[in-house]
Amino acid sequence: MKNFAAGFNNFWVGLFTGVMLPIIIIAVLLYATVDKFTGLIQDAAITPLISRSEQTFDKVDNLLITLDNKVDDANLKDLALFAPLKNAQLFPELQALASAVANLKQTVTAIDKQAVLVNLQEKLQASLATKFPEDKAKELAQNLINIAQVLASEQKLTSMEMGQISNN
Repeated sequence: MKNFAAGFNNFWVGLFTGVMLPIIIIAVLLYATVDKFTGLIQDAAITPLISRSEQTFDKVDNLLITLDNKVDDANLKDLALFAPLKNAQLFPELQALASAVANLKQTVTAIDKQAVLVNLQEKLQASLATKFPEDKAKELAQNLINIAQVLASEQKLTSMEMGQISNN
């Protein structure tokens, strides 16, 4: 009976130790990991990064909410306005616009620039007239001409600014 009691005692001690030892090891490792991680987060070098990340996530969240509200508030009339642009293949017109902007950047005299713009306007009106009503085609061609003028003048301004910087 003495051996039985000793064996029974060893069983309970072994069971308790066998169960508690892994729990204690896991708890200690978890505590050390969490302690090091919170210390790392509270480090002064990482704190600005975390705050900027939070601000970025807030901005993205606000943007998504705004876009979602815009889509919810859009009515069928707004969507119908974009239907012709969805089906229109404007790639040739954009290529003509890009080549005209390149020509405008290279021309020196105002007469040459005017000739390039008139030629571009004729091409755009002829091309857009097949895709849109005539009044809309003229309006769209004029808007594209204005864009070409802005792009050409923008490049000249930056080249002039670069010249001034190099002169200084």
